[in-house]
Amino acid sequence: MLVLAIAGLGVAAVVSTAVLSLPANQPFAQAAMIAAVEATSQSSFRFHETIGNRRWEGAIDPVRQVGVITNAAEGNETRFVGDKMYSRNPEAGTWAAYPRPEVELANASPAVAVIKLGALNPDQALGRLRSATDVKESGPASGTGWTGKRFAFSLSDSVPAASKGKGADLEGVVDVDDQGRVRRLEIIFEDGHRIVTEFSDFGTPVEVEAPPADQVRQEPSVEGDNGSAGKPKEGDSPADVKRVSPDQVTK
Repeated sequence: MLVLAIAGLGVAAVVSTAVLSLPANQPFAQAAMIAAVEATSQSSFRFHETIGNRRWEGAIDPVRQVGVITNAAEGNETRFVGDKMYSRNPEAGTWAAYPRPEVELANASPAVAVIKLGALNPDQALGRLRSATDVKESGPASGTGWTGKRFAFSLSDSVPAASKGKGADLEGVVDVDDQGRVRRLEIIFEDGHRIVTEFSDFGTPVEVEAPPADQVRQEPSVEGDNGSAGKPKEGDSPADVKRVSPDQVTK
């Protein structure tokens, strides 16, 4: 019993430290969500993502900066290695290489960044939740093998002066398990469009390599984007979402 009590105090101390390290005016719910984002970014994980009626599976190791997203039904695959993203053309068997999207989104509003990164790199999308506002605990949450709490949040559409892109209003939900890790992220648009990402298998090794050089063509970053983005279209793959512009927004 003494050992369990000491262990409990240790967990409480970690949570308290995470909360106390944040600004004094930050509500507890917001602090708890950000602490979960930080904890999740320190571990590899598997994820399942849904955009409309399309689904992807993937795995990411944020520390080693490697990851992969696949849609087995369509033969699509996107790999992340260092600062590069590789998208496979299933018909030609070749790969297109792009700079990772977070580089382009440095000056984008949090809402725009989450829209784009949510379909490309869930780890980076989670990181943008540090800017979430109006965070509220909205009840319990649970899944296979875990229980926890649910937090609702909003993201501002304000864009820094250096960026000319138009922002986007959105709200979302984050489920955090009792170990303080993000288990589910749901991004909700005003028209009902949703991006849902579920996280599991924390700590599982992720092995990803860049495609053979003779199968890769280098693509430039999106010119003139300046952090602007629209919602993913129903037929977009994760790599396609990167190139959606505001005038292409569809449900």
